[in-house]
Amino acid sequence: MQFTTHQEELEYLEKLGFPTNPLNKKVSNLEQAWEYAKEIEIQKESLPYPIDGLVIKVNSNEILEKTGVVGKTNRAWSAVKFKADEVSTKLLGVTWQVGRTGRVTPVAELEAVELAGTTVKRATLHNFKEFTELELHHGDFLIIRKAGEIIPEVVQKVLSQDNQEKFVAPTQCPVCGSFLGKSATEIDLICTNQIDCKAQVVGRLSYFSKRHIANIKGLSEKQLEKFYHEFGVKDVTDLYDLPYEKILELEGYKSKSVENLKTSIEEARSIPAHKFLAGLSIEGVGPEVAKLIVKEVFKDT
Repeated sequence: MQFTTHQEELEYLEKLGFPTNPLNKKVSNLEQAWEYAKEIEIQKESLPYPIDGLVIKVNSNEILEKTGVVGKTNRAWSAVKFKADEVSTKLLGVTWQVGRTGRVTPVAELEAVELAGTTVKRATLHNFKEFTELELHHGDFLIIRKAGEIIPEVVQKVLSQDNQEKFVAPTQCPVCGSFLGKSATEIDLICTNQIDCKAQVVGRLSYFSKRHIANIKGLSEKQLEKFYHEFGVKDVTDLYDLPYEKILELEGYKSKSVENLKTSIEEARSIPAHKFLAGLSIEGVGPEVAKLIVKEVFKDT
């Protein structure tokens, strides 16, 4: 069926018996959209489900088609985010996590506090630069919120206990013990051991296995850690040459699960070039950038 507007689509779905949101509303301009967003923000606490904002959509399907898509998002749609709830709590410690690209991120360990419907004990401190500028001590009081109503993050320090132990950044990787350097911008600490740092290796393999890249089913980070230790799996190419007979000998693996894993990996041999490139975890090369690179490289073929 062909529909001229998004509103027609919603009305048809409702006619068929599908649930649609009664708060959907058609407005004539951006000013009216903004006013309605403010109304919804006032109502959000009384809704039977949590929301962190709303989406403004161009009603015309013709415009929607012409403007196209970036990633999974239509250019004719735009999210309006509400101000996140904020609470204060005490800082108990700082731990450092190593990501797939080697970036080492500080995480605040907190006195448990209720925030946006959940109990929060940890919150990201974003990066080395922000951690340094905050000059954190044991017992400091911090303001935290949930970024996008999902990820707890530290907003600021409100009360300093400068007579207590001051937290300092590590000079060695907390996972592999290698030297930590600074990024070109000096915003992040970077583990220089790309080849043998378990956190980086497992992180890269896990990212490559995700649904939007190679879509390899049955490969959790715990399983990848086991393959790293047992079989020396360190690179994307190693995933395509797993010793399935030896995997069968590991605790928790049955012939059916190993066969399913083998099938999923075989299917992942024919993924699009841009997904393979994005899955290599090259700094700054996500799926959209990878598409542009592949398009440029093969434009004359």
